[in-house]
Amino acid sequence: MNIQLYKLPKLLKISLSIFLISLSFGYISGIDLLKHTTDFNLKGIEENIIGNEFDESAEELKFNMSEREIAGIIHSHVISLAILFLILSLLIFFSSYSNGIKTFFMIEPTISLFLTFGGIWLLWAGISWFKYVIMISGILMHLSFVIIIILLLKDLIITK
Repeated sequence: MNIQLYKLPKLLKISLSIFLISLSFGYISGIDLLKHTTDFNLKGIEENIIGNEFDESAEELKFNMSEREIAGIIHSHVISLAILFLILSLLIFFSSYSNGIKTFFMIEPTISLFLTFGGIWLLWAGISWFKYVIMISGILMHLSFVIIIILLLKDLIITK
C-alpha cells in the first residue's frame, strides 16, 4: 500500500486540512476549559478532582467529584480521544515521515491518554502522587496532538 497524503487529490487534501483545523479548534477549546478548571498546575488538578472544601483560604469552593461524575468524565474523554487519536494515527501512517516518527506519534498519545485518565481515577481514589503522572502525561498528550496536526498539515499543504 503506497498511499501518501501529499499525493492525494487536491480536493481530498483540502477537505482533510479543513478537518484537521476544525478538530484543532475543538481540541484547543478543551485545553482552554482545562486552564479554567485546573490553572495548569498540580494544586489545580488535585482540587478539581478531590475538591478543596477544607481549605479556608480557597478563592473558589470545589467539592470532591462523585463516583458518577468521575466515571462520566473518564468514560466520555477516553472514548472520544481514543477515536480522535486513532484517526490521527491512520493519517500519520500515510504521511511521508520516517517510520520512527510515525511509530512514536501513532502510539504515544494513546499511552498518555491511558495514563492521564487512569491517573485521574487513581487520584480520585486517594493516590495523591498520581497528580504528577497526570501532569506529565497530559502535557505529552497535548504536545503530541499539536505536533501531529502540524506534521499532517505540512504533508497535506506544503509537501510536493
